[in-house]
Amino acid sequence: MKSDSTVLPDVFRICFEHYNKAKNLPTGKIKNPNEILREFDFEIKKNPADAAELFKDMQLYLKLTPNTLTPNFQNQLFSGLNQYALAGDWLTSVTNTTMATFEVSPMGTLVEKKLIEHMNRLVGWENGDGTMATGGSNANMISLLVARNKMFPEIKKEGQLNKRLIIFVSEDAHYSFEKAANILGIGLDQVKKIKTNPNGEMEPSHLEEMARVSLSVGECPFFVAATAGTTVLGSFDPIDRIHEISKKFNLWLHVDGAWGGSVLLSSRHRHHLKGIENVDSMTWDTHKMIGTGLMSSFFLTKHNGILRSSHNHGGEDYIFHESEIAEWDSGPSSLQCGRRSDALKVWLTWRSLGDIGIEIQIDNLFAMAIKAKEMILEYKELELMYEPSSLNICFRYRSVSDVNTLNKKIRHRLLEEGIFFINIATRKKETFFRLIIVHPDLNETHLYKLFSDIIRLGNKIKEETEFCMLKT
Repeated sequence: MKSDSTVLPDVFRICFEHYNKAKNLPTGKIKNPNEILREFDFEIKKNPADAAELFKDMQLYLKLTPNTLTPNFQNQLFSGLNQYALAGDWLTSVTNTTMATFEVSPMGTLVEKKLIEHMNRLVGWENGDGTMATGGSNANMISLLVARNKMFPEIKKEGQLNKRLIIFVSEDAHYSFEKAANILGIGLDQVKKIKTNPNGEMEPSHLEEMARVSLSVGECPFFVAATAGTTVLGSFDPIDRIHEISKKFNLWLHVDGAWGGSVLLSSRHRHHLKGIENVDSMTWDTHKMIGTGLMSSFFLTKHNGILRSSHNHGGEDYIFHESEIAEWDSGPSSLQCGRRSDALKVWLTWRSLGDIGIEIQIDNLFAMAIKAKEMILEYKELELMYEPSSLNICFRYRSVSDVNTLNKKIRHRLLEEGIFFINIATRKKETFFRLIIVHPDLNETHLYKLFSDIIRLGNKIKEETEFCMLKT
């Protein structure tokens, strides 16, 4: 079937309508897989579908996808979408080029390069390096790969050899480091968990103790990851103290700032990343606090040229040609060959806001997080689980019995009603709501409605449980 260009105006129209209306709509009722399979025809057929059928598919796709553009979406570490990010994503798609070489993507290459230079300067590196990644997890894996090839360069060619490489992460660190250890052949058992304090921050004294023990038994500790904004609590590890220990034991120090990296733009809250200029590398997702759209993940490092030396191998026979512009090719520094120009949506969003606009946005989010905490403390039915470190507000509905199960049921009812989409987490055998303050338009009205609904549903479930117990 020939492509029908006349479909595009209608597609743009429904996309515009969705984008413009979504902010003021609920998140939508969550359906289970079987419900969706009954409602949507996923089959690829032998004969082509006509334009009208495909257009209905697109409309139904929008209908059946949760609305993440509303402030009521508080489930993940992102919510909402800046209009310039959407514009950049469309421009990237319509130009349909690859970041492998400069000659095919000259604008994309320079946009990413200049954006990374700006981000590195915010960290405190005047001559750093970096690349975009497929996500924060991938950027964390790049940090492990680069560190391993720097510390043990022979492994790149000869393989893992007879070395037991050890990496240290906090017990509240993201699970992506364990995935990376598996992918890189380091092994899950070589990922050593460092204790955290009651606020979820790494204990430097335990890191030092574990490093000493590792060396004493003949292991090769080489890497430590601090977290700037843990996934559950939003906690920031003490980077400056961890840096002192990393120097003592010659450890590559990486900061997983996928969630909290954007705090660097706030003079009021930048202290959470004190000492960041001394680390070796950093992960930073701008699609979270800045709202640049999925995916907007960066790996940054102060070691210029290290990405190319770590990753470069092959491709000279057909794509990476010797020329005066070969040094501008980003392919040899990336784990990918073909790669979208995702930097454009970030660059356009950043240009539209400026550093000052992003700082205001982040400061407003922190202020709203404080307000959310204060509101929770005013409700006798709700319990604040942890003192917020940043934008993660952890709380639960109070109950004298089976409180974990009750809060899980409340969330299930919330998703069935389809007004709010909020996640739960379990830490130290306690289950609670994890409210993420990240949508730039989130206000007290949204929070009041959320807390009221949680209390209403909690009361209702308790009444239903008590009634069932009386009947039995």
